[in-house]
Amino acid sequence: MSVDADALRTLMAGFLAGRASPGTRDAYRRDLGHLAEALGVPEAVPDDDQVSGAFGVEDDPAVREAARALAALDPEWWRDWRDGLEGSPATRRRRVAAVRAFCRWWSRVLDMENPVRDLRPPGGVVRRGRPGQEVVALAPAATRRLCEAARRPGPLGARDAALVEVLYGCGLRASEASSLDVSACHLDDAEDPYVVVTGKGSKVRAVAVPAAARDALVAYLRVGRPQLRATSALGARGDADAVFLSNRGRRLGRADIWRIVTRAASRAGLTDDGGRVFPHALRHSCGTHLIQAGVDIRYVQAHLGHASPVTTEVYTHVTAAHLRADFDRAHPRARTSAKG
Repeated sequence: MSVDADALRTLMAGFLAGRASPGTRDAYRRDLGHLAEALGVPEAVPDDDQVSGAFGVEDDPAVREAARALAALDPEWWRDWRDGLEGSPATRRRRVAAVRAFCRWWSRVLDMENPVRDLRPPGGVVRRGRPGQEVVALAPAATRRLCEAARRPGPLGARDAALVEVLYGCGLRASEASSLDVSACHLDDAEDPYVVVTGKGSKVRAVAVPAAARDALVAYLRVGRPQLRATSALGARGDADAVFLSNRGRRLGRADIWRIVTRAASRAGLTDDGGRVFPHALRHSCGTHLIQAGVDIRYVQAHLGHASPVTTEVYTHVTAAHLRADFDRAHPRARTSAKG
C-alpha cells in the first residue's frame, strides 16, 4: 500500500482549512503528522500556505485516490497504528481522536467508507495507578518463531531477517530502524558491535547489537542490501546510506516495517488466535526479556533510550505479571485453591 504524498497533503489541507482556530489547526496538524509518518510520507503534512489555499478537494481525482488508499487499509493496520503510538495516555487518545475526525470528514465529503469508524481509543496497562501505554510483549519462544519466519531466500528475506532481529535485539522503535544508516553501524568488532541510533527528541545513543542480530545484519549488508540497491535507479540520493531498503532501493518507512513484521508474524502463526504483533511489540519484548534475565534496569533504560527509569519500570510490572501466572500454574497451593 502506498499513498501519494501530494494528494494526502491536499486532503489534510482541506480538513485543516475547516478548523477556525489556528491553535486547533496546529494541534490537528501535529497529530496527523504521526499518521503521515506511519504511512511513510511524513512530508505530506501541509503548512499554513497550503491549508489557506485548499478548496474543492472533493473534485481532485488524485485526492480521491489517496482517500481510497486510506479506506483500503485493513482494520488490523489501524489497530496496529493505534497500539504502536507513543506518549502519555492522554496524548495517544488525542492522536486517535484526531485521525478519527479526519477520516470521518473525508469519508463524508467524498462519500466513502470510513475505515476507522470502529477504531476504539487506546487501552493500556496500569502504571502507577493510571492507565498507561499498552505493553504487548511476546514470549521468548514466540519471538524465536517470529525471527525464524522472517528468514526467507533472497535479498528481501535477508533484509526482513535482519530487520526483525534488530528490532528485537536492539529494542529499536520502527522510526529508529527506518532512519538507521550504514555509516552508523559498527559491526567489525564481534566482541563489541553497536549501532548509533537517533531516537525521540533527536537524542543520539549507542546501542549494543546482540550476536544473532549482528550475524543477520552483517549477512544482509554484505549481500542482500547491495542487491536491493542495484535493482533500481529509483533510489533517492538521500537513501544511499539507508540500511533497510525496499525492492526499489528506497529507505523503508514505518508503514513498510509494520507490514514486514505483521506478515512474518502471520507466517509464524502468532496471529492465528487473534494475537497482535507489531514492531513496537518487539521493543516491549526486548525490555521485558532483559528484565526477566536479571539485567539491571539502568542498563535496560540506556539500551532502549528511555529518558526516565520510570518508563522502563513498566517492564518490571509485565515481568511480575508473568511470574504470578507461572506461580499460579506451578505452586501446589495455588492449584489446590483453584480447584476449591
